[in-house]
Amino acid sequence: MSYLKNKLQEKLRRYLRRKHKVNSSVKAQNPEYRLLIQRSNLYVKAQVLGRDGAVIASITDKGVEGANKTERAWNAGEKFAALLKDKWVSSLVFDRNGYLYHGRVKAFADWVRKGGIQF
Repeated sequence: MSYLKNKLQEKLRRYLRRKHKVNSSVKAQNPEYRLLIQRSNLYVKAQVLGRDGAVIASITDKGVEGANKTERAWNAGEKFAALLKDKWVSSLVFDRNGYLYHGRVKAFADWVRKGGIQF
């Protein structure tokens, strides 16, 4: 049982280390807007934050159509790019929040880029 406990602690330690490295590098750039992504076991949520920390726009893939979670993230990224275009946001910094850049996180980011938003 202690083996599982140690394994989970190591996974959490690696995640928090990645999160700290990503957040420190993003905040050091002092961008005008940053896209913060949050991932759960079922959904992907994204927010665009201004310099002062105010939420400019947000989206979740909860009500979005798709055959699997990755397709829902694609469709949510496409809708989010259109929403950002309406808010006159053309460039921002992508904060992956410590998650590895693959799967749903990558699908969401790629479709936001294809929507015309520059990272």
